[in-house]
Amino acid sequence: MPLAARIGGQAVGIAAETGSARIIGQLDRMLAPAAAEDGVAEFRAALDRIVLHPA
Repeated sequence: MPLAARIGGQAVGIAAETGSARIIGQLDRMLAPAAAEDGVAEFRAALDRIVLHPA
């Protein structure tokens, strides 16, 4: 697994556990310029589902 994916996964986990809007906002802003990159849109969608709209 690429380093960026591992770090992103850890950040999502921390954001989900803490409910930190700051982490969520920072991740979204950091990923926005790379929205066209492979996997980024999917990652942002997962972040939205997991953290912003939990089941």
